[in-house]
Amino acid sequence: VGAALPVDVLTYEEKSMSAILRVISSGFVKLWSALTLLGFYQNRRCAFRVLQTSPFLLALSGNSRELVL
Repeated sequence: VGAALPVDVLTYEEKSMSAILRVISSGFVKLWSALTLLGFYQNRRCAFRVLQTSPFLLALSGNSRELVL
């Protein structure tokens, strides 16, 4: 409360329960902290796993470790 932050959900895949979130760079730590502290949502346990972060959306489109030349 008192630290509202605009966050955009760019994509969400219900099957894998994964999402791409967009937040301004100055709000990154606040968002990460909020996700870390959230343990219940609507009386159900929840947890978040951050798979990747980047200041550039294009960098999230692929995994450089799986790149085949």
